[in-house]
Amino acid sequence: MRVSMDFMSYKQALQLCNDPRAGLAIISGEQLISLPPKYLDCIGQGVKEQLDEMKGFYSERLLGALIAYSNIKILGDKGILLDDSPYIHLKIQADFIVFQPRVGSRLRGCVNKTSKAHVGILVHNFFNASVAHDQDGHVEETVSKDEDCEFTVTELFLHRNHLSLRGKNIQRL
Repeated sequence: MRVSMDFMSYKQALQLCNDPRAGLAIISGEQLISLPPKYLDCIGQGVKEQLDEMKGFYSERLLGALIAYSNIKILGDKGILLDDSPYIHLKIQADFIVFQPRVGSRLRGCVNKTSKAHVGILVHNFFNASVAHDQDGHVEETVSKDEDCEFTVTELFLHRNHLSLRGKNIQRL
């Protein structure tokens, strides 16, 4: 079951795209959407709801996790039915803002947990990152819960299309 998250608006995400520590990219591209039959009378609403369900999940086509979208256009005037599936498959074009962190990049986040072993960080209020303490139990800089910080990405993990990060060199902002 998908947990509903309030992601930032397209306008808010667009403003962050200029900050290299946000890890966001703008991609204009195509996406295949599978609409349940209940959306036959309201295809536009169905497309938006399906895109909302994709927010936060990693997409191979977008090479990142969808954060926001705008300028949706349905390509073609017909949907496709495949085999016995009741879903209508539509190709759309849109402007997507995608979270695309890279190993070695610096990202901003907010500390959501401190422990003896690591510091937990939320990036964009959704993506988990962990900065481990060294063997002596020290972290490069002491940070507190709810404090803004930045860190260097050392590893990316993908589990069931959920992206999480590991990092180092944490610094408070």
